[in-house]
Amino acid sequence: WEGQGVSGAMHTKKKLFTVKSPHARGREIKRYIENNRLELFYCIVFLLIIAVLFAERFITYSKYKFHTGYPQLLGYSLPITRGSAAVLMFCFPLFILVMCKNTITHLRGTFLKRYIPLDSNRHAHIMLGSVTLIFILLHCIGHGYNFYMFSSLSPDHLNCMLPKTWLDGKPVATVVGLLFGTITGVTGILLVLALLTMYILATEYSRRYLYSWFWNAHQLYPFVLALIVLHGSARLLQEPTFHYYLIGPAILFIIDKLISISRKKREIPLMEANILPSEVTNLVFKRPVDFHYLAGQYVKIALVNSGTGRDEYHPFTLTSAPHENFLSVHIRTCKGWTKILRNLVIKNAKNPERNPNLYVDGPFGEAHQDYMNYEVVILVGGGIGVTPFASILKDLVHKSKSVESSMQKAKKVYFLWSTRTQKQFEWLLDIIGKCEQEDTRDLLDTHIFITRFYQKSDLRTTMLYICERQFQGVSNRSLFTGLKAVTHFGRPDFDRIFEDIRSCHEDVRKFGVFVCGPPAMSDSVTLSCSKITGKQTFSAYAENF
Repeated sequence: WEGQGVSGAMHTKKKLFTVKSPHARGREIKRYIENNRLELFYCIVFLLIIAVLFAERFITYSKYKFHTGYPQLLGYSLPITRGSAAVLMFCFPLFILVMCKNTITHLRGTFLKRYIPLDSNRHAHIMLGSVTLIFILLHCIGHGYNFYMFSSLSPDHLNCMLPKTWLDGKPVATVVGLLFGTITGVTGILLVLALLTMYILATEYSRRYLYSWFWNAHQLYPFVLALIVLHGSARLLQEPTFHYYLIGPAILFIIDKLISISRKKREIPLMEANILPSEVTNLVFKRPVDFHYLAGQYVKIALVNSGTGRDEYHPFTLTSAPHENFLSVHIRTCKGWTKILRNLVIKNAKNPERNPNLYVDGPFGEAHQDYMNYEVVILVGGGIGVTPFASILKDLVHKSKSVESSMQKAKKVYFLWSTRTQKQFEWLLDIIGKCEQEDTRDLLDTHIFITRFYQKSDLRTTMLYICERQFQGVSNRSLFTGLKAVTHFGRPDFDRIFEDIRSCHEDVRKFGVFVCGPPAMSDSVTLSCSKITGKQTFSAYAENF
């Protein structure tokens, strides 16, 4: 918009150190709580549950188990070990529960989405990982001390305290004997090795550059769960109880997996494979008759007979719209699987029939589906993060001109795309152009921000801006893109943008802001939404890549 010209299109230089007043900090905390109250509620409930579980076992083994002789021998290491074990038995089944993607997608279409933060399942998975890592360390340290103290006993005393624990029936009063001569010790070592592998390969670097390793390591989860069951079966200190926690989530997870497996068996023909600028590969494939999805959802894709592994699935957002009779994705080429895919398409350019078919699992839901619940929708994409919005834009424009227009709540859609250079959005020009042609109700207002430019005071940037605005004023088209979309130079000032949008819609109480891009951009948008929220609410939904 015009208010964000050369002087406003970029962030001005901020002070290196800013001191916020207690009042301002309090307002930020209040806004954060208001925007994330559902997630915070479940987080508090979760923390209270694990605190109660830990405290109950700690008190039991420090005060009420004197007849066993354990407290006198082991001191507080035993209560710590049992308390951490209770927390871990509760947490591990939750890992698989929050990854029941088909179930979560189904629940998003029910009233439960108002009361359960279904779109936070990935964050819940990460939080569970952090919590379990802490208690695994406590459990290992506690058992290390326990085994050291047990090794000070004679074999007869040890066999009296730990009956039916030894693999060969002969107690060995050494740390090595306890580690490698008992079910608890052997399974504990295997669990530590397996979980350590999963944790290391779950880091950001591994997911980005060693995805196949990350994927394969996480396929160890049935092995880990089986080891946990065996770990407690020796009844080292108490009767096993983990299976009571596991059985419910395991049944649901198996059903969820069977649904995915039934879909994965189908080979879907690849209709088109296009090499696009900016290292983007476009796949267009046949849509199964029973495949129903919503704009903004994603699928997991594997290549058939390509040498990449049949079970190596990668998630990609659908860029096709629900009313179209085909499915499409746009994939940015990085390393590994995406590079192999692009090379295959280039190799088979003259013989496209040689391109591999696909296995497709999905669709799965994301928070972007909620765009249908707002009168004014603000879509913010960064780089390739525009892909979910390609589908949403087509869907909104299609519905606005069809018989469904009276049922559509969205009356205005602002699409903001921040990209380094104009070359990075060449592949999207056709999609935006078609949307502009079909948009007969002035639903769509598109703004493209090209960030790789010189400072606002630079003469070259000033001349570019003047030429762009002059051409736009005469032809109602952008000089750079040929679209009606307004082109800006520099980074978007979200505070200013949201303030302008709010002033244009003073009668609207809730604005839906959907952002997909790098974490820094998501944080900036979320912060701006928190700042501007007052009588009018700006609800932010972020997805990072």
